[in-house]
Amino acid sequence: MRVIEWSQFLEENSPLGGNPSAVTVGIFDGVHRGHQALIERVVSQKPGAAPVVITFRQSNHKKVSGSGHRGDILTFRQKVAIFESLGVSLTIVIEFSEAFSRMSGAEFLQILYDYGKMSFMAVGSNFRCGYRLGTDALMIRELNAQRDISTCILPPLTEGGHPISSSKIRAAIVQGKLELAKAMLGRPFTVDLFGASSPVRTADGFAYDIAGCGCILPPPGRYPVLLLGKDGDRKPVEILIEGGSVIIAGHLEGFCPEYVEF
Repeated sequence: MRVIEWSQFLEENSPLGGNPSAVTVGIFDGVHRGHQALIERVVSQKPGAAPVVITFRQSNHKKVSGSGHRGDILTFRQKVAIFESLGVSLTIVIEFSEAFSRMSGAEFLQILYDYGKMSFMAVGSNFRCGYRLGTDALMIRELNAQRDISTCILPPLTEGGHPISSSKIRAAIVQGKLELAKAMLGRPFTVDLFGASSPVRTADGFAYDIAGCGCILPPPGRYPVLLLGKDGDRKPVEILIEGGSVIIAGHLEGFCPEYVEF
Protein backbone atom coordinates (compact mmCIF):
# COMPACT_ATOMS: atom_id res chain seq x y z
CA MET A 1 0.00 0.00 0.00
CA ARG A 2 1.17 3.50 -0.84
CA VAL A 3 0.80 6.43 1.61
CA ILE A 4 0.95 10.02 0.32
CA GLU A 5 0.14 13.50 1.60
CA TRP A 6 -2.82 15.50 0.26
CA SER A 7 -0.42 18.00 -1.32
CA GLN A 8 1.36 15.17 -3.12
CA PHE A 9 -1.99 13.83 -4.31
CA LEU A 10 -2.70 17.22 -5.91
CA GLU A 11 0.79 17.57 -7.38
CA GLU A 12 0.85 14.10 -8.96
CA ASN A 13 -2.52 14.76 -10.59
CA SER A 14 -3.09 11.03 -11.14
CA PRO A 15 -1.38 8.93 -8.42
CA LEU A 16 -3.28 5.83 -9.55
CA GLY A 17 -1.98 6.07 -13.09
CA GLY A 18 -5.29 7.30 -14.46
CA ASN A 19 -7.22 4.33 -13.10
CA PRO A 20 -10.56 4.94 -11.34
CA SER A 21 -10.74 4.89 -7.54
CA ALA A 22 -13.21 3.78 -4.88
CA VAL A 23 -12.97 6.16 -1.93
CA THR A 24 -13.91 6.45 1.71
CA VAL A 25 -13.04 9.37 3.98
CA GLY A 26 -12.71 9.80 7.74
CA ILE A 27 -10.52 10.12 10.80
CA PHE A 28 -10.89 6.37 11.38
CA ASP A 29 -9.54 6.43 14.92
CA GLY A 30 -9.67 2.83 16.07
CA VAL A 31 -10.62 1.55 12.59
CA HIS A 32 -13.55 -0.09 14.39
CA ARG A 33 -16.13 -2.45 12.89
CA GLY A 34 -18.11 0.40 11.33
CA HIS A 35 -14.98 1.78 9.68
CA GLN A 36 -14.07 -1.70 8.49
CA ALA A 37 -17.47 -2.05 6.81
CA LEU A 38 -16.82 1.15 4.83
CA ILE A 39 -13.36 0.00 3.81
CA GLU A 40 -14.68 -3.41 2.80
CA ARG A 41 -17.14 -1.68 0.45
CA VAL A 42 -14.40 0.24 -1.37
CA VAL A 43 -12.13 -2.82 -1.48
CA SER A 44 -14.98 -4.82 -3.01
CA GLN A 45 -14.82 -2.54 -6.08
CA LYS A 46 -11.55 -4.14 -7.19
CA PRO A 47 -10.34 -4.75 -9.86
CA GLY A 48 -12.42 -2.08 -11.55
CA ALA A 49 -11.45 0.65 -9.08
CA ALA A 50 -8.49 0.98 -6.72
CA PRO A 51 -9.53 1.19 -3.04
CA VAL A 52 -8.48 4.52 -1.49
CA VAL A 53 -8.77 5.79 2.08
CA ILE A 54 -8.49 9.51 2.83
CA THR A 55 -7.73 10.22 6.47
CA PHE A 56 -6.24 12.74 8.90
CA ARG A 57 -3.24 12.64 11.16
CA GLN A 58 -3.90 11.95 14.83
CA SER A 59 -2.24 15.20 15.88
CA ASN A 60 -5.21 17.03 14.40
CA HIS A 61 -7.99 15.00 16.04
CA LYS A 62 -8.61 17.57 18.77
CA LYS A 63 -9.30 20.18 16.11
CA VAL A 64 -11.77 17.86 14.44
CA SER A 65 -13.32 16.11 17.42
CA GLY A 66 -13.55 18.95 19.93
CA SER A 67 -12.43 19.40 23.50
CA GLY A 68 -13.97 16.09 24.63
CA HIS A 69 -11.24 14.11 22.86
CA ARG A 70 -9.46 11.91 25.43
CA GLY A 71 -6.65 10.56 23.29
CA ASP A 72 -6.16 8.42 20.20
CA ILE A 73 -7.09 4.75 20.15
CA LEU A 74 -4.38 4.00 17.57
CA THR A 75 -1.11 5.57 16.53
CA PHE A 76 -0.85 6.59 12.91
CA ARG A 77 1.34 3.59 12.04
CA GLN A 78 -1.22 1.22 13.59
CA LYS A 79 -4.00 2.79 11.57
CA VAL A 80 -2.09 2.58 8.30
CA ALA A 81 -1.12 -1.05 8.97
CA ILE A 82 -4.80 -1.94 9.45
CA PHE A 83 -5.74 -0.18 6.20
CA GLU A 84 -3.14 -2.26 4.38
CA SER A 85 -4.33 -5.50 6.00
CA LEU A 86 -7.87 -4.74 4.78
CA GLY A 87 -6.71 -4.42 1.16
CA VAL A 88 -6.44 -0.65 0.67
CA SER A 89 -4.19 0.36 -2.24
CA LEU A 90 -3.64 4.05 -1.44
CA THR A 91 -3.94 6.13 1.73
CA ILE A 92 -4.06 9.92 1.34
CA VAL A 93 -3.21 11.88 4.48
CA ILE A 94 -4.63 15.34 5.11
CA GLU A 95 -3.16 17.91 7.47
CA PHE A 96 -6.22 19.65 8.90
CA SER A 97 -5.33 23.27 8.10
CA GLU A 98 -7.38 26.47 8.15
CA ALA A 99 -7.37 26.50 4.35
CA PHE A 100 -8.67 22.92 4.17
CA SER A 101 -11.40 23.64 6.73
CA ARG A 102 -12.78 26.37 4.45
CA MET A 103 -13.12 24.08 1.45
CA SER A 104 -16.74 23.29 0.59
CA GLY A 105 -17.95 19.71 0.30
CA ALA A 106 -18.62 20.23 -3.41
CA GLU A 107 -15.05 21.47 -3.96
CA PHE A 108 -13.65 18.48 -2.08
CA LEU A 109 -15.65 16.01 -4.16
CA GLN A 110 -14.66 17.78 -7.37
CA ILE A 111 -10.99 17.31 -6.47
CA LEU A 112 -11.53 13.60 -5.83
CA TYR A 113 -13.17 13.31 -9.22
CA ASP A 114 -10.61 15.40 -11.12
CA TYR A 115 -7.43 14.11 -9.48
CA GLY A 116 -8.44 10.66 -8.27
CA LYS A 117 -10.91 9.64 -11.00
CA MET A 118 -13.35 8.64 -8.27
CA SER A 119 -16.01 6.24 -9.53
CA PHE A 120 -17.39 4.98 -6.19
CA MET A 121 -17.67 6.41 -2.68
CA ALA A 122 -18.68 4.87 0.64
CA VAL A 123 -19.63 7.02 3.64
CA GLY A 124 -21.43 6.54 6.91
CA SER A 125 -24.97 7.90 7.24
CA ASN A 126 -23.77 10.46 9.81
CA PHE A 127 -20.76 11.59 7.75
CA ARG A 128 -20.40 15.30 7.03
CA CYS A 129 -17.65 17.24 5.29
CA GLY A 130 -16.82 20.65 3.87
CA TYR A 131 -16.92 24.11 5.36
CA ARG A 132 -18.68 24.04 8.74
CA LEU A 133 -19.53 20.40 7.96
CA GLY A 134 -22.22 21.68 5.65
CA THR A 135 -22.30 18.69 3.28
CA ASP A 136 -23.97 15.56 4.63
CA ALA A 137 -24.16 12.03 3.23
CA LEU A 138 -27.36 12.65 1.25
CA MET A 139 -25.90 15.78 -0.34
CA ILE A 140 -22.76 13.83 -1.19
CA ARG A 141 -24.85 11.21 -2.97
CA GLU A 142 -26.68 13.92 -4.94
CA LEU A 143 -23.44 15.66 -5.95
CA ASN A 144 -21.80 12.39 -6.94
CA ALA A 145 -24.85 11.34 -8.95
CA GLN A 146 -24.36 14.40 -11.15
CA ARG A 147 -21.08 12.79 -12.27
CA ASP A 148 -22.49 9.23 -12.43
CA ILE A 149 -20.51 8.27 -9.33
CA SER A 150 -22.13 5.55 -7.23
CA THR A 151 -22.39 6.35 -3.51
CA CYS A 152 -22.96 3.77 -0.76
CA ILE A 153 -24.34 5.19 2.51
CA LEU A 154 -23.96 2.75 5.39
CA PRO A 155 -25.91 3.02 8.66
CA PRO A 156 -23.91 2.71 11.90
CA LEU A 157 -23.16 -0.79 13.10
CA THR A 158 -24.34 -1.51 16.62
CA GLU A 159 -23.04 -3.34 19.67
CA GLY A 160 -25.44 -4.13 22.49
CA GLY A 161 -28.14 -2.13 20.74
CA HIS A 162 -26.06 1.06 20.55
CA PRO A 163 -24.21 2.54 17.53
CA ILE A 164 -20.49 1.89 17.46
CA SER A 165 -18.34 5.01 17.47
CA SER A 166 -14.76 5.99 18.29
CA SER A 167 -15.99 8.14 21.19
CA LYS A 168 -17.85 5.17 22.72
CA ILE A 169 -14.74 3.02 22.36
CA ARG A 170 -12.61 5.68 24.06
CA ALA A 171 -15.17 5.89 26.88
CA ALA A 172 -15.10 2.10 27.29
CA ILE A 173 -11.30 2.06 27.46
CA VAL A 174 -10.98 4.81 30.08
CA GLN A 175 -13.68 3.04 32.14
CA GLY A 176 -11.74 -0.23 31.94
CA LYS A 177 -14.47 -1.97 29.90
CA LEU A 178 -11.95 -3.64 27.62
CA GLU A 179 -14.21 -6.50 26.50
CA LEU A 180 -16.76 -3.94 25.29
CA ALA A 181 -13.99 -2.03 23.51
CA LYS A 182 -12.84 -5.29 21.90
CA ALA A 183 -16.38 -6.07 20.71
CA MET A 184 -16.70 -2.64 19.06
CA LEU A 185 -13.19 -2.69 17.58
CA GLY A 186 -13.49 -6.24 16.28
CA ARG A 187 -10.08 -7.04 17.80
CA PRO A 188 -8.33 -6.54 21.16
CA PHE A 189 -7.38 -3.02 22.22
CA THR A 190 -3.64 -2.69 21.54
CA VAL A 191 -1.19 -0.01 22.67
CA ASP A 192 1.72 0.93 20.41
CA LEU A 193 4.91 1.18 22.50
CA PHE A 194 6.86 2.31 19.44
CA GLY A 195 4.88 5.56 19.41
CA ALA A 196 6.07 6.48 22.93
CA SER A 197 9.37 8.10 23.80
CA SER A 198 12.27 5.91 24.92
CA PRO A 199 11.30 3.93 28.04
CA VAL A 200 12.47 5.21 31.42
CA ARG A 201 13.79 2.83 34.08
CA THR A 202 11.72 2.97 37.27
CA ALA A 203 11.59 0.91 40.46
CA ASP A 204 8.84 -1.22 38.87
CA GLY A 205 10.44 -1.71 35.46
CA PHE A 206 10.50 0.21 32.18
CA ALA A 207 7.90 2.99 31.79
CA TYR A 208 6.54 3.94 28.36
CA ASP A 209 4.84 7.35 28.31
CA ILE A 210 1.70 6.56 26.28
CA ALA A 211 -0.39 9.56 27.33
CA GLY A 212 2.50 11.84 26.39
CA CYS A 213 2.23 10.75 22.75
CA GLY A 214 -1.51 11.48 22.71
CA CYS A 215 -2.86 7.94 23.08
CA ILE A 216 -5.48 6.59 25.43
CA LEU A 217 -5.05 4.08 28.26
CA PRO A 218 -7.29 2.09 30.61
CA PRO A 219 -7.53 3.19 34.27
CA PRO A 220 -4.47 2.82 36.53
CA GLY A 221 -3.87 -0.68 37.79
CA ARG A 222 -2.32 -4.03 36.94
CA TYR A 223 -3.41 -5.92 33.83
CA PRO A 224 -2.61 -9.34 32.34
CA VAL A 225 -1.61 -8.66 28.72
CA LEU A 226 0.28 -10.03 25.74
CA LEU A 227 3.45 -8.28 24.66
CA LEU A 228 3.85 -8.48 20.88
CA GLY A 229 7.32 -8.40 19.34
CA LYS A 230 8.55 -7.33 15.94
CA ASP A 231 8.65 -10.86 14.51
CA GLY A 232 5.23 -11.87 15.80
CA ASP A 233 6.56 -13.16 19.13
CA ARG A 234 4.02 -13.11 21.95
CA LYS A 235 4.77 -13.02 25.67
CA PRO A 236 2.11 -13.08 28.42
CA VAL A 237 2.99 -10.74 31.28
CA GLU A 238 1.41 -8.47 33.86
CA ILE A 239 1.87 -4.73 33.35
CA LEU A 240 1.23 -1.69 35.51
CA ILE A 241 -0.56 1.41 34.23
CA GLU A 242 0.32 4.47 36.25
CA GLY A 243 0.56 8.19 35.53
CA GLY A 244 -0.26 7.80 31.83
CA SER A 245 2.51 5.22 31.36
CA VAL A 246 2.69 1.49 30.69
CA ILE A 247 5.25 -0.04 33.05
CA ILE A 248 6.75 -3.39 32.11
CA ALA A 249 8.89 -5.37 34.54
CA GLY A 250 12.54 -5.57 33.49
CA HIS A 251 12.84 -9.37 33.34
CA LEU A 252 11.98 -9.84 29.66
CA GLU A 253 15.14 -11.84 28.83
CA GLY A 254 15.97 -9.92 25.65
CA PHE A 255 12.40 -9.74 24.39
CA CYS A 256 11.78 -6.35 22.68
CA PRO A 257 8.05 -5.53 22.80
CA GLU A 258 6.42 -3.27 20.24
CA TYR A 259 2.76 -3.56 21.28
CA VAL A 260 0.71 -4.35 24.38
CA GLU A 261 -2.46 -6.33 23.62
CA PHE A 262 -5.15 -6.23 26.32
